Amino acid sequence: AVLSGRWERPPDALPDASSWPTWGALRERILTSCKEILVPWSTTLRDSFPSELVKLSPPELSKLELRGCPNLTRFVLSPITSCPKLVSLDLSSCNNLQHVLIQSVSLENLVLSRSTTLHKALVQCKNLRQLHVEGCDSLDTLMVWSEMLMELDLTTCTNLRVVELYCPELYGDNCHLPKLKERAQAEAPKHPPIVTMLKEQYAQKATQQAEQREREYALSSSNTVFPNTFRKI
Repeated sequence: AVLSGRWERPPDALPDASSWPTWGALRERILTSCKEILVPWSTTLRDSFPSELVKLSPPELSKLELRGCPNLTRFVLSPITSCPKLVSLDLSSCNNLQHVLIQSVSLENLVLSRSTTLHKALVQCKNLRQLHVEGCDSLDTLMVWSEMLMELDLTTCTNLRVVELYCPELYGDNCHLPKLKERAQAEAPKHPPIVTMLKEQYAQKATQQAEQREREYALSSSNTVFPNTFRKI
Protein backbone atom coordinates (compact mmCIF):
# COMPACT_ATOMS: atom_id res chain seq x y z
CA ALA A 1 0.00 0.00 0.00
CA VAL A 2 2.86 2.38 0.80
CA LEU A 3 4.45 1.81 -2.62
CA SER A 4 1.26 1.63 -4.67
CA GLY A 5 -0.54 4.49 -2.88
CA ARG A 6 -3.77 2.44 -2.89
CA TRP A 7 -5.68 0.73 -0.08
CA GLU A 8 -8.49 -1.70 -0.98
CA ARG A 9 -9.00 -3.81 2.13
CA PRO A 10 -11.32 -3.43 5.18
CA PRO A 11 -10.13 -1.19 8.03
CA ASP A 12 -9.57 -4.17 10.33
CA ALA A 13 -6.82 -5.37 7.97
CA LEU A 14 -4.72 -2.34 8.93
CA PRO A 15 -2.13 -2.70 11.71
CA ASP A 16 -3.75 -2.22 15.12
CA ALA A 17 -1.84 0.11 17.44
CA SER A 18 -3.31 -1.61 20.48
CA SER A 19 -1.78 -4.96 19.44
CA TRP A 20 1.84 -3.82 19.10
CA PRO A 21 3.47 -0.51 20.07
CA THR A 22 5.10 0.18 16.68
CA TRP A 23 2.03 -0.70 14.65
CA GLY A 24 0.45 2.67 15.26
CA ALA A 25 3.24 4.38 13.34
CA LEU A 26 2.97 1.79 10.56
CA ARG A 27 -0.80 2.28 10.30
CA GLU A 28 -0.32 6.04 10.06
CA ARG A 29 2.37 5.64 7.40
CA ILE A 30 0.10 3.43 5.28
CA LEU A 31 -2.87 5.80 5.42
CA THR A 32 -0.93 9.01 4.88
CA SER A 33 0.81 7.55 1.82
CA CYS A 34 -2.44 6.64 0.06
CA LYS A 35 -3.68 8.37 -3.07
CA GLU A 36 -6.77 6.17 -3.24
CA ILE A 37 -8.69 4.45 -0.42
CA LEU A 38 -11.40 2.09 -1.67
CA VAL A 39 -13.35 0.27 1.04
CA PRO A 40 -16.75 -0.60 -0.46
CA TRP A 41 -19.37 -2.79 1.25
CA SER A 42 -17.36 -3.23 4.43
CA THR A 43 -19.27 -4.34 7.53
CA THR A 44 -16.31 -3.54 9.80
CA LEU A 45 -16.03 0.10 8.76
CA ARG A 46 -17.47 2.46 11.36
CA ASP A 47 -17.52 6.21 11.96
CA SER A 48 -14.10 6.11 13.59
CA PHE A 49 -12.33 5.21 10.33
CA PRO A 50 -13.24 8.33 8.30
CA SER A 51 -12.64 10.40 11.45
CA GLU A 52 -9.14 8.94 11.62
CA LEU A 53 -8.56 9.74 7.95
CA VAL A 54 -9.68 13.33 8.35
CA LYS A 55 -7.44 13.74 11.37
CA LEU A 56 -4.43 12.32 9.49
CA SER A 57 -5.38 14.28 6.34
CA PRO A 58 -3.35 12.27 3.79
CA PRO A 59 -1.66 14.93 1.65
CA GLU A 60 -1.98 13.02 -1.66
CA LEU A 61 -5.38 11.37 -1.16
CA SER A 62 -7.51 12.10 -4.25
CA LYS A 63 -10.19 9.38 -4.13
CA LEU A 64 -12.14 7.99 -1.18
CA GLU A 65 -14.80 5.34 -1.68
CA LEU A 66 -16.85 4.08 1.27
CA ARG A 67 -19.83 2.91 -0.76
CA GLY A 68 -22.30 0.50 0.81
CA CYS A 69 -20.87 0.46 4.33
CA PRO A 70 -23.86 -0.38 6.59
CA ASN A 71 -22.29 0.77 9.87
CA LEU A 72 -21.36 4.26 8.71
CA THR A 73 -23.79 6.71 10.37
CA ARG A 74 -22.09 10.08 9.90
CA PHE A 75 -19.32 11.56 7.81
CA VAL A 76 -17.55 14.83 8.63
CA LEU A 77 -14.83 16.30 6.46
CA SER A 78 -13.76 19.47 8.27
CA PRO A 79 -11.95 21.84 8.55
CA ILE A 80 -11.81 22.95 4.95
CA THR A 81 -8.05 22.32 4.76
CA SER A 82 -8.39 18.57 5.46
CA CYS A 83 -7.39 16.16 2.69
CA PRO A 84 -6.23 19.01 0.43
CA LYS A 85 -6.15 16.97 -2.82
CA LEU A 86 -9.38 14.98 -2.42
CA VAL A 87 -11.29 15.15 -5.71
CA SER A 88 -13.81 12.27 -5.53
CA LEU A 89 -15.87 11.02 -2.58
CA ASP A 90 -18.39 8.17 -2.78
CA LEU A 91 -20.76 7.58 0.16
CA SER A 92 -23.55 5.98 -1.85
CA SER A 93 -25.75 3.10 -0.61
CA CYS A 94 -24.77 3.62 3.04
CA ASN A 95 -28.12 2.67 4.46
CA ASN A 96 -27.49 3.94 7.99
CA LEU A 97 -25.78 7.19 7.04
CA GLN A 98 -27.73 10.05 8.61
CA HIS A 99 -25.58 13.17 8.63
CA VAL A 100 -22.95 14.55 6.23
CA LEU A 101 -20.84 17.67 6.65
CA ILE A 102 -18.24 18.26 3.95
CA GLN A 103 -15.93 21.26 3.64
CA SER A 104 -13.31 21.07 0.91
CA VAL A 105 -11.60 23.35 -1.57
CA SER A 106 -10.57 20.47 -3.85
CA LEU A 107 -13.59 18.12 -4.00
CA GLU A 108 -15.23 17.96 -7.45
CA ASN A 109 -17.42 14.85 -7.33
CA LEU A 110 -19.66 13.81 -4.42
CA VAL A 111 -21.93 10.75 -4.55
CA LEU A 112 -24.60 10.27 -1.86
CA SER A 113 -27.08 8.32 -4.00
CA ARG A 114 -29.31 5.65 -2.43
CA SER A 115 -28.27 6.45 1.13
CA THR A 116 -31.85 6.00 2.17
CA THR A 117 -31.54 7.18 5.80
CA LEU A 118 -29.58 10.35 5.05
CA HIS A 119 -31.35 13.16 6.86
CA LYS A 120 -29.09 16.21 6.52
CA ALA A 121 -26.30 17.12 4.08
CA LEU A 122 -24.23 20.29 4.39
CA VAL A 123 -21.75 20.71 1.55
CA GLN A 124 -19.30 23.60 1.30
CA CYS A 125 -17.08 22.83 -1.69
CA LYS A 126 -16.25 25.76 -3.95
CA ASN A 127 -15.02 23.52 -6.80
CA LEU A 128 -17.78 20.90 -6.62
CA ARG A 129 -18.96 20.06 -10.15
CA GLN A 130 -21.13 16.97 -9.59
CA LEU A 131 -23.48 16.15 -6.72
CA HIS A 132 -25.51 12.94 -6.85
CA VAL A 133 -28.35 12.48 -4.35
CA GLU A 134 -30.71 10.21 -6.30
CA GLY A 135 -32.82 7.96 -4.11
CA CYS A 136 -32.14 9.75 -0.82
CA ASP A 137 -35.71 9.24 0.34
CA SER A 138 -35.23 10.60 3.88
CA LEU A 139 -33.23 13.71 2.98
CA ASP A 140 -34.80 16.58 4.89
CA THR A 141 -32.20 19.35 4.68
CA LEU A 142 -29.73 20.12 1.90
CA MET A 143 -27.37 23.10 1.88
CA VAL A 144 -24.79 23.49 -0.86
CA TRP A 145 -22.12 26.12 -1.44
CA SER A 146 -20.33 25.73 -4.79
CA GLU A 147 -18.97 28.10 -7.42
CA MET A 148 -18.76 25.39 -10.10
CA LEU A 149 -21.95 23.30 -9.75
CA MET A 150 -24.02 23.71 -12.92
CA GLU A 151 -26.59 20.90 -12.67
CA LEU A 152 -28.57 19.32 -9.83
CA ASP A 153 -31.48 16.87 -9.79
CA LEU A 154 -33.37 16.52 -6.52
CA THR A 155 -36.64 15.14 -7.89
CA THR A 156 -36.26 11.77 -6.13
CA CYS A 157 -35.65 13.42 -2.73
CA THR A 158 -39.33 13.52 -1.89
CA ASN A 159 -39.03 14.45 1.81
CA LEU A 160 -37.06 17.66 1.40
CA ARG A 161 -38.15 20.51 3.65
CA VAL A 162 -35.13 22.82 3.55
CA VAL A 163 -33.04 23.52 0.42
CA GLU A 164 -30.45 26.29 0.36
CA LEU A 165 -28.27 26.54 -2.74
CA TYR A 166 -25.48 29.09 -2.93
CA CYS A 167 -24.38 28.17 -6.44
CA PRO A 168 -24.04 31.12 -8.83
CA GLU A 169 -23.61 28.85 -11.89
CA LEU A 170 -26.73 26.81 -11.14
CA TYR A 171 -29.63 28.20 -13.17
CA GLY A 172 -33.31 27.31 -13.02
CA ASP A 173 -33.36 25.08 -16.10
CA ASN A 174 -30.56 22.91 -14.70
CA CYS A 175 -31.93 22.62 -11.16
CA HIS A 176 -34.82 20.22 -10.66
CA LEU A 177 -36.58 20.36 -7.31
CA PRO A 178 -39.48 18.34 -5.91
CA LYS A 179 -42.34 20.02 -4.13
CA LEU A 180 -40.95 20.79 -0.70
CA LYS A 181 -42.66 19.40 2.36
CA GLU A 182 -44.19 21.99 4.64
CA ARG A 183 -42.51 22.43 7.96
CA ALA A 184 -44.55 21.40 10.97
CA GLN A 185 -46.09 24.45 12.58
CA ALA A 186 -45.32 24.94 16.22
CA GLU A 187 -48.38 24.66 18.44
CA ALA A 188 -49.62 27.88 19.98
CA PRO A 189 -48.87 28.03 23.71
CA LYS A 190 -51.78 27.03 25.90
CA HIS A 191 -50.79 29.36 28.73
CA PRO A 192 -51.68 33.11 28.78
CA PRO A 193 -49.26 35.54 27.10
CA ILE A 194 -46.04 36.14 29.01
CA VAL A 195 -46.87 39.83 29.56
CA THR A 196 -50.19 38.91 31.18
CA MET A 197 -48.48 36.34 33.40
CA LEU A 198 -45.88 38.90 34.52
CA LYS A 199 -48.55 41.49 35.29
CA GLU A 200 -50.49 38.97 37.38
CA GLN A 201 -47.30 37.94 39.18
CA TYR A 202 -46.34 41.54 40.02
CA ALA A 203 -49.92 42.39 41.10
CA GLN A 204 -49.99 39.39 43.42
CA LYS A 205 -46.60 40.33 44.88
CA ALA A 206 -47.71 43.95 45.42
CA THR A 207 -50.86 42.74 47.21
CA GLN A 208 -48.80 40.48 49.48
CA GLN A 209 -46.42 43.34 50.30
CA ALA A 210 -49.35 45.68 51.12
CA GLU A 211 -50.91 43.06 53.41
CA GLN A 212 -47.56 42.55 55.14
CA ARG A 213 -47.24 46.32 55.78
CA GLU A 214 -50.76 46.44 57.22
CA ARG A 215 -49.97 43.58 59.61
CA GLU A 216 -46.76 45.28 60.72
CA TYR A 217 -48.58 48.59 61.27
CA ALA A 218 -51.36 46.91 63.27
CA LEU A 219 -48.78 45.12 65.42
CA SER A 220 -46.81 48.29 66.11
CA SER A 221 -49.93 50.34 66.97
CA SER A 222 -51.04 47.77 69.53
CA ASN A 223 -47.86 48.27 71.56
CA THR A 224 -47.38 51.29 73.91
CA VAL A 225 -44.23 53.17 74.77
CA PHE A 226 -44.62 52.35 78.46
CA PRO A 227 -42.55 49.59 80.06
CA ASN A 228 -44.33 46.34 80.82
CA THR A 229 -44.22 47.01 84.54
CA PHE A 230 -46.54 50.00 84.18
CA ARG A 231 -49.05 48.61 81.74
CA LYS A 232 -51.27 46.97 84.33
CA ILE A 233 -52.74 49.29 86.94
